[in-house]
Amino acid sequence: MRYGGHFAYHLLLLLPTIILDSGTLIVASGLQCFFKGRCGDMNCTWNSGRELVMDGTYTLNFRSVKYTSAGQGGVVPFLQGQQWVLVPRRNLTCSDRYEVWVEGPASDSSVTLGHGMFSMEKIEKTDPPVLVVEISEVSSEVIVTWKTGHESEDHLHSHFQLRYRECGTQNWTWVNEEDIEPGSYEFSHLEAFTEYEVQIRHVLQKRNELKSDWSQPVVFWSPAAAPVGLVDFWWYLDKGFSSLTVLWKELEPKAAKSHNVTYVVSYQERGAHGSSISSIMVSCCNIILPISVQYICVSAANSMGRSQMANLSLEHSDFPPPEGIKAKGSHVDLHVFWKPCRRIPQEYVVQWSEAANRSAATIRWKRVVPTNHDVILTDGFQPQVPYLVSVYGLYLHGYAGPASAVGYVKEGEPSVGPNITVQSVSPNQVLVLWDDIPLLQQRGVITHYTIYTRSKESQVLRSENVSVGRNSSLLNVHPSTSYQLWMSASTSEGEGRKSYMEFTSQDAVLLPVILVPLTLIFVILCILVLLFHQRIWDVGRWILPEWCWQNIPDPMHSKITIQSQYKDVDGSQTAFLQRLYLGVDTPDPPLIFVEDISEPATSLSGGVHGNQRGEGCEGSQAVLCQTKLTPSSTGPQDASNVPESWPLPPLIISGYEKHFMPSAEDLEQCS
Repeated sequence: MRYGGHFAYHLLLLLPTIILDSGTLIVASGLQCFFKGRCGDMNCTWNSGRELVMDGTYTLNFRSVKYTSAGQGGVVPFLQGQQWVLVPRRNLTCSDRYEVWVEGPASDSSVTLGHGMFSMEKIEKTDPPVLVVEISEVSSEVIVTWKTGHESEDHLHSHFQLRYRECGTQNWTWVNEEDIEPGSYEFSHLEAFTEYEVQIRHVLQKRNELKSDWSQPVVFWSPAAAPVGLVDFWWYLDKGFSSLTVLWKELEPKAAKSHNVTYVVSYQERGAHGSSISSIMVSCCNIILPISVQYICVSAANSMGRSQMANLSLEHSDFPPPEGIKAKGSHVDLHVFWKPCRRIPQEYVVQWSEAANRSAATIRWKRVVPTNHDVILTDGFQPQVPYLVSVYGLYLHGYAGPASAVGYVKEGEPSVGPNITVQSVSPNQVLVLWDDIPLLQQRGVITHYTIYTRSKESQVLRSENVSVGRNSSLLNVHPSTSYQLWMSASTSEGEGRKSYMEFTSQDAVLLPVILVPLTLIFVILCILVLLFHQRIWDVGRWILPEWCWQNIPDPMHSKITIQSQYKDVDGSQTAFLQRLYLGVDTPDPPLIFVEDISEPATSLSGGVHGNQRGEGCEGSQAVLCQTKLTPSSTGPQDASNVPESWPLPPLIISGYEKHFMPSAEDLEQCS
């Protein structure tokens, strides 16, 4: 028998032998042997329905059928659970026929587990062909060729089996043997720019059971094509709103259809002289644009063409944004859900990044159809790290939102306590102030704060919970007492570390300490008022309204009242004052008749002016001052008791009446 190169060996299937020994079922089947190359060792393998579970040493036995003399056989031991054995090539003879079997351990006699026979000629297998893949970029053709290293008659009457599959998949696609040409095969209907692997093996025509091993898979990419699909892009404004960064995701190979893909960014910018449209071609996967950009379009391009353009409006819409956004963690994922918008958008965009390290490099986003109001984010989130999640609603002419929330995939306890300070309000109260814990050290959503206090005298620990949203708390203390204070923050995972400080409450304030300064201040104010009362009065006239500083006459203390002749019988002025000031009714004087005496007009004019000057009645004007009075016959009193003439009291002028009397100019206007 002739051998060329390396040989592989066909596997001979033997019927299984089932033996029941000591209640243990032992099965050995599929015993097969092959050797590789003329000088290679023979490898025998088998399958078992169940493992060989008997304790002890197993053996593979082989014996020549053609030569029965001693030395034409052998035994190779192996351990329990092993399913292969190597037989040295020096113990085998070419063109010989062998019997082979597997024996298990037994106490009385050997137990045969598998048995079979094979010929050295018939376990010979050829080496697999060598594949070569040729791809034509012009015609987009993929041609596979192969070569074999055998020229025997058997190989001239042989055929080949060819299979291929997309990389990453499990199932193979077999090529019809009738379509395979001698030495080559042309692939058709391959998906553009997709990674494939292909294998081939040799089958002898006369001995169809002898097949070579499959060749090593050859990996290749199908020819390129124009990109397909839309580019998924988004935008980000920095904190200072000085620049706009446009971000997009690189197209997957199936959509890019080529290795060399560039992206075309077109944008519309508003300016003083109207809008202008510009285009820039960049590689991947971001670009910085002016803040005045209103509209953006992005497409992918290669040597075969361009994809459809994806567009986005940067105008802020008046439509209502999403509401009620919440982000909850589930160990490795982040579940985000929100309430639907009152107006259904074209789609939602969920954006997330680390809350403590927001930048264009950390921004991630995902588009959600408008019928969904939740999404599960998977992005390698780290536990106890805060992530800021925002939801936008995209409409035809702008966007609405965002609505944001902070979420953790897994919360922890705060690593530090709040930074606290204590301010004394009174001897019995202090105000505790604290700062928010830095976001990275919160390690979760803080639910409440806890304040612990203990005086060094009583050693009784008191605690008080404070809700989130407050940064101060008022504590009751004892005067002149030293206290210890601890404060911690808590999350859903528990209470974090505590911050600590000591303080002493304010001393009790004594009454003399307060009265002495107040008395001194009062005395100083009185002295200043006495020294500068006139200046204070003058300044007050300019500042205060007139009714605050104008003098109003007091009838009880007026000099006019004292000089009045209306007195009672006992000489007092009680009745007059009661009638004038208090409005008390007193008996009316007896009715009298007043006799008018006419007077020349010249004398009347002079009398009026004389009265205005405060002068008494003189000459002819004396008649006006005294009037003849006669008692009335119908009066209530007896006319005999009334004097015939009742003189009027003299008119007293105080000067204050000038405020109410008309001036000469007023009289002239009236006349």
